[in-house]
Amino acid sequence: MRKLKATIILCTALGLVLSFSASSSSIAAGPVQVTMWVNGDCPPATCPEAALIKGFEAANPNIKIKLISQPPDNYWATLKAAVVTGTGPDLADMFAGGYMTPFKKYMVDARKYVPANLISQSIGTNFYSEGNSNKNAVYAIPRENQFYIGFYNKKIFADNGITKIPSSWSELSAVSAKLAKAGIRPIVDGAQGGSAQIEPLFEFSYLATAHPIADWTKLLNGKLAFDNPILRQQVTSWADLYKKGYINKDAYNYPNTEKDFTDGKAAMFLGTGSWELPAIAKIMGDNLGVMVPPYSPTGKKMLIALPGAGYTMFKASKHQVEAGKFQAFMLSDAGQQILADLGQPPTRPGFKTSLAPMNDLLKISGTAGLNVYPMFDNFTQPAVTDAIHKKIAQALVGQLTASQALKAIDSATASLPADLRNAALNFDGK
Repeated sequence: MRKLKATIILCTALGLVLSFSASSSSIAAGPVQVTMWVNGDCPPATCPEAALIKGFEAANPNIKIKLISQPPDNYWATLKAAVVTGTGPDLADMFAGGYMTPFKKYMVDARKYVPANLISQSIGTNFYSEGNSNKNAVYAIPRENQFYIGFYNKKIFADNGITKIPSSWSELSAVSAKLAKAGIRPIVDGAQGGSAQIEPLFEFSYLATAHPIADWTKLLNGKLAFDNPILRQQVTSWADLYKKGYINKDAYNYPNTEKDFTDGKAAMFLGTGSWELPAIAKIMGDNLGVMVPPYSPTGKKMLIALPGAGYTMFKASKHQVEAGKFQAFMLSDAGQQILADLGQPPTRPGFKTSLAPMNDLLKISGTAGLNVYPMFDNFTQPAVTDAIHKKIAQALVGQLTASQALKAIDSATASLPADLRNAALNFDGK
């Protein structure tokens, strides 16, 4: 997923209104070319879309899919312009949650082409559906499941006698103190994927898990202030790691975050996602360990999970039947196995990936008593996302207090039009 490269610009495009006419589809007599847009670079060796297309075309020789990579910084604006002029793709990369809102009326319900049993088995299809329930219209088919996650260096932990992965603020602080005393940087943080500043959205989702999921709806609707005692303490605990020197001092705009971790210059990298795992595992091998960021006062078991990207079909497509076949292939046994062979976690259960750390992550996701939350920023309104991105980053490095940062998010929420502030949310998918 190229979510990392898309943070704010993706969100500012959510208010755009798209308009184009629908057209019917029929299977052509000869080979049919279906166009597919992907949000960001797509290296042939690791691109899930390319591998899926290869498998699909082998099974459907009369259908060809043209994969087109679009620059992530302008993806939504480019898609909007193409759709308005009638030159949009048949299939397009789509994120779950609020990213879909301006597109819904132009999307084809995937239930028309994808078997109901595959949709019901696929983790996260609820979040691509009307009312977050796949019993209603399903606007996109998720590609692979994704997690906000942390990584640790197994060798560094072992060499320093650390045998228990920290699961709370106090345990994280104790491990960090031990590593720092040994002259090892405990945590590296900073900019990623070409961004100019640290990306706090991934870690903020974990900070927000101190609230029950029902409170997330209240936060997003403005009925519960972000500047509340629970979140103030969470942000303060995060900032204390920086204040104590456990996170690099130049974290706000440090450009070599991932490289420092893979080079063994830091023991932990906590603000990242499962989509980075294959590339990092290729460098670190058996030294790579996965962990849930222990941003909890109690050590409760939690995980942020959501299919971060999927494929939607627009009503204007002249090749709906063919595009629908690809959506169905993605969730078929063959399609899910292709993803597993790439080291990506399929959205249907029962498929083992080719990467040991990814399988460890999947094992974590199946832990009894685990509290699974969706990705908070997939549901925040553009102005709120922008405030979290800017202000929580400043709070980490001491430029703002936790309260000042959270009050800025409250101001952004209060400034929303009523229809956005009072959006109906259904995180349970029932």
